[in-house]
Amino acid sequence: MSVAGGSAVGGWDHLKVLMAAQAYGIDDVRSVKYIAFDGGGEAVTQLLAGSVQAFTGDISEAKGFVDSGDIKVIAVLSPERLPGAFDVFPTAREQGVDVIGANWRGFYAPKGMSDEAYDYWTTQIGTMYDSEEWKTVMANNGLAPLDLRGKDFEEFVAKSVANITDISKQIGIIQ
Repeated sequence: MSVAGGSAVGGWDHLKVLMAAQAYGIDDVRSVKYIAFDGGGEAVTQLLAGSVQAFTGDISEAKGFVDSGDIKVIAVLSPERLPGAFDVFPTAREQGVDVIGANWRGFYAPKGMSDEAYDYWTTQIGTMYDSEEWKTVMANNGLAPLDLRGKDFEEFVAKSVANITDISKQIGIIQ
């Protein structure tokens, strides 16, 4: 089976396929055939043409084709189902594959930030995240909820970096 993605070998589209394969129980992630394209549009076009059997990308790249019925969603790699109109798509976790491959973002601060400043910003960002305005933005844009703050977010980042580093070593991108 060939999987198309819109990032280079070792890029995020490739890595999340390998993370899912590893979580599924595939020991040799190098056996997963990934075909890199210059962007998600080109990759999804190859799926529609039958040149590949699967596509990995962002919901924004797939949504129109999902809405038209041209492609089907196999799994969402978020901790929970996507909000709003996207909530009909099951997560990989719901299907027994414990993996998060969401394109998450975070806020970061300098190493020497005081505990008081750290607590202040963690609280402020949490307040924004809890707001109805932010929930609307997430629902309208298919953004996956990933409500991790402070130490929980630090642990998530550390685990993600370790997993990505391990997979990158397995496929030879990192020596």
